[in-house]
Amino acid sequence: MENFIKHIKFFISERNPEDNQKDMKDGIMEECDRYFKESIYLAAEAISELATKRIEDGDTILIFNRSQLVVKILLDAHNAGKKFRVMVTDSRPDLRGILACERLTAAGIPVSYIYINSVTYAMTEVTKVLLAAEALLANGYVIGPVGTGMISLVANTYNIPVIVCCETYKFSERVQTDSILFNELADPCDILSNVRSDVAWQNHPNLHLVNLVFDATPPKFISIVITEVAELPCSSAPVILRKQLNTCY
Repeated sequence: MENFIKHIKFFISERNPEDNQKDMKDGIMEECDRYFKESIYLAAEAISELATKRIEDGDTILIFNRSQLVVKILLDAHNAGKKFRVMVTDSRPDLRGILACERLTAAGIPVSYIYINSVTYAMTEVTKVLLAAEALLANGYVIGPVGTGMISLVANTYNIPVIVCCETYKFSERVQTDSILFNELADPCDILSNVRSDVAWQNHPNLHLVNLVFDATPPKFISIVITEVAELPCSSAPVILRKQLNTCY
């Protein structure tokens, strides 16, 4: 949303200050609709078209958690007649991968469901890893759901290509090399959802619960990033950011 806010601020600064309030409001709403359509919906279609070309018959594709973009790519590839199977990797406490399983199996795609602690065993059967990103930073690091870095590391160890799908509006000028400096914390009590209820772990003086939401994946673990503009290496993030900067200023 950072780039969206910058875009709208620039749009407002370019408006005639003498416009009445209604025209200004209507103009902003139209610009928001145009931005969402071009940068999100149409971008997803373009990314899906590029990513589908990389899926081949007989592939075993590993995905992590649930991403609407990744699920769309797999459904589009299936509708295009490609024969492949999907391995959905999930992690506690959210277990959002179950939602991806429901959509993929309903479409007739063969799916295996595993927890992230089994990914080393499952990786021996995988031919491609398809991931989504919450952000792509200026130094090439990929911000994704916590666990993304672990899966990318294991895939890299097994020489399996890691494909990240990311719309360019998620590119960020920020630089980050760890998952601690900038992150979000989810409710720590979620971690204890399956723990004995008779023990007050959250109030234990020697226990500090940390439920991280995102992690940072080094660019050396990423084979390619597919955007609506082109297929790029992580090192090309500054090129996209420079283009966005020229558009806004």
